[in-house]
Amino acid sequence: MNKDQIKGYDFSDDSLPPKVVLEHLRAHDARMDDEQPYMALAKASYTTRFWRYIEGSEDLNSTYEMSKLDQVEVNRIKPALTGYLANLYPRRMKVVVGQSPYTTGDTAKAEMLVNDWINQPTMRERILAASRQALLYKGAGAKVGYDPAEEGLNRVWMRVFPYWEMVLDSDVHDWDDARFVGHVSYQPRSEIIKKYGLEEDLSGVARDDYLGAYLANSKRVGHKEQDADDDSTAFVRVLEFCNLVDDFYDTDGTRYKGRLEIYVLDGYDGDKPVYIGPLPLVDGNGKSLPHIVPLIFEHEPEYPYRGLAYAEQLLPQQKELNTMRSYLAQSARRDARMYLAPKGALDADAMDNLSSGEDGSIIEVDEQYAGNLGNVVVPVMHGPVSSNIFNSMSLSEADFDRSQAISPSALGQVTKATASEIMAIEGHTQSEFGRHAEQRDLFLIRIVERCLAAHVASLYDTGDSEGAEQNIDEQGIELSDSELEERRDAQGIEEKPEFTPHEMYDPETGKAEFAETEEEHLRLGEEGYGHEKIEEIKEDDDDLDEDDSSIIDLAARVEPERQTAEQSRVERSLVLLDSRGERVDVMAEDIDSDFDIGFSEAGRSPLSRIEMRNNILQLSDKLLQLLQVAQQAQGTMSTLAIEMYKTIHEQFEFPKNLSFDYIEGQAAQQAEEAPQEVPPEAQEEPAEAPPEETQQSEAPSPEEVIEQIKQLPPEQALEALSQIFADDPKAMEVIEKAKGLPAEQQQQAVQMLLEAIEVAQ
Repeated sequence: MNKDQIKGYDFSDDSLPPKVVLEHLRAHDARMDDEQPYMALAKASYTTRFWRYIEGSEDLNSTYEMSKLDQVEVNRIKPALTGYLANLYPRRMKVVVGQSPYTTGDTAKAEMLVNDWINQPTMRERILAASRQALLYKGAGAKVGYDPAEEGLNRVWMRVFPYWEMVLDSDVHDWDDARFVGHVSYQPRSEIIKKYGLEEDLSGVARDDYLGAYLANSKRVGHKEQDADDDSTAFVRVLEFCNLVDDFYDTDGTRYKGRLEIYVLDGYDGDKPVYIGPLPLVDGNGKSLPHIVPLIFEHEPEYPYRGLAYAEQLLPQQKELNTMRSYLAQSARRDARMYLAPKGALDADAMDNLSSGEDGSIIEVDEQYAGNLGNVVVPVMHGPVSSNIFNSMSLSEADFDRSQAISPSALGQVTKATASEIMAIEGHTQSEFGRHAEQRDLFLIRIVERCLAAHVASLYDTGDSEGAEQNIDEQGIELSDSELEERRDAQGIEEKPEFTPHEMYDPETGKAEFAETEEEHLRLGEEGYGHEKIEEIKEDDDDLDEDDSSIIDLAARVEPERQTAEQSRVERSLVLLDSRGERVDVMAEDIDSDFDIGFSEAGRSPLSRIEMRNNILQLSDKLLQLLQVAQQAQGTMSTLAIEMYKTIHEQFEFPKNLSFDYIEGQAAQQAEEAPQEVPPEAQEEPAEAPPEETQQSEAPSPEEVIEQIKQLPPEQALEALSQIFADDPKAMEVIEKAKGLPAEQQQQAVQMLLEAIEVAQ
């Protein structure tokens, strides 16, 4: 929709009109302002800038005041998160794509595609970046989109953004009840003006570091954004809002569930979006998908979109460790730098030399003490450092280990814990790690779903995931109007004409209404009005024939533009390489389907993963034996083998790709793709003619002939049928074509011809 259309857009019946959207944004900003101090402290601890953060905080500086000389920092946060991530994500993630009750696509091609895409080095790093932020802060966000101007897997992209830019429906009590999800960020002013055709006088501000403001000794609350120095440094705040409850109606009358709204915010003056369109992605069931996916490992019990940070449970111990180690350093420093001296024995310069402790320095003493220098300066002897400091440090270390979602022993660290303590920590590890692994898998499943949907869209669409046409070439240089027109012509794209006022007609009465604007056109289309002019139909008209009825039905269709677009779109393919290096062409129809998506190792801690692998190795021979019995035996033995296999798979929690149903599905698919071999019996020479007396016996009936042909291999059956239909040119043409087909299709041709004989009989 262009700007003029949006100005006339009716938001009166919407659950989330622009006014309400901006209210939710204000509430989001208020929550982020409250949570910013915590997130800034978490980042400072992760980056070994704890004391720098403390000095910049007016609230904390008085509580944790410490001389710069005594500031000691022990960074336990970063190694804890780094080690946790290394165990949470294996080196290579294995996505398992299986059949669902509604699958119509190719599971093998879909699985190959998503595994190649998600295991790209850049993609893996982005997934790890999102997870790192979600553990350190309270969550993170990811966006998935497509750009058909790119080639191969790069057509579909994913970007990660921080928690404070993620606008969530934090008041709902269930994941599926979310009314919206959004992304608010600062974007270059010049790009936004060009992208949405805005006025050049759009004000811009200098982009600041959301968390860095604290480190610069200034708080965000009440912090006034500075005007940009020039256009090159000017940014504007943009809200990308996925409205999940209100529908979008295209100008041709097409209804979309949910919609994408883009707001350009100058303060809070952006009272209308600058773009409205359908949600950019559609899943295999035809359901519209938001392209923004949140990742929240922990959340408040009642509110799934209110995140809790993993690092939050570690910060109290981190602060205590830093404080106690600094007290220890302070105590040691004071013990080495306190003296007693007679008044007047040392002048100011001598006092500085003594306190600085510089090597080779000469300290002059008043002349009256020349003969007795031993009494001039006497070190103050302190008692030993209090054991309370060491006890407190030990308790903090133990509390830190217990607060981790993964045990030190699982990370390979040597500990002094007892066996019972290790078992207790491992039990906590299993539960905590398992919950986080489940959220990891849900996040990745949503990412994979959008990956497939984006690839489907990119194979059809010539624009990008926001519905905008790409006006740049492969080198990123903006195309001129003439160059853009040439590309449209080459791609078979027709520019949408300007709206022309016209009449629309009621398909039942023939009544005409004048559509002066696109909004009127939309309204009339919703009421069933069409474009074709028809004669008024009278109630007593009994002469209406079938052709007239077809005209009326045709006139009721209000999607000519949609139909034209469907006809003109060109389907592309995506080229992949399989494990053997052979080319695999993936079409949209192969992946535009509903699939069952999972992972080969889901919800496991490092220890349970090792245990699972050991179990697989120990039981591999038994599993193979059960598979052989299930495939070769019949009746009770086959059923028993299948159930035993399924029980072992379930009890030992083996990966999904080792399940009986998955293996059977893969085997069936490979069998279909394998070349059909002619059975040995089909290659044998025909049997010798029976003795003459047999030939003179009574001829078989037509029914017997049909039954005999049914028992023959397809190739022999076709030869027999060629003798029966020797005088029928059309039948012979079918038989000759069938001889060159695979065995399965030959059998279908035989069945068709036999049915024709039965009908004739």
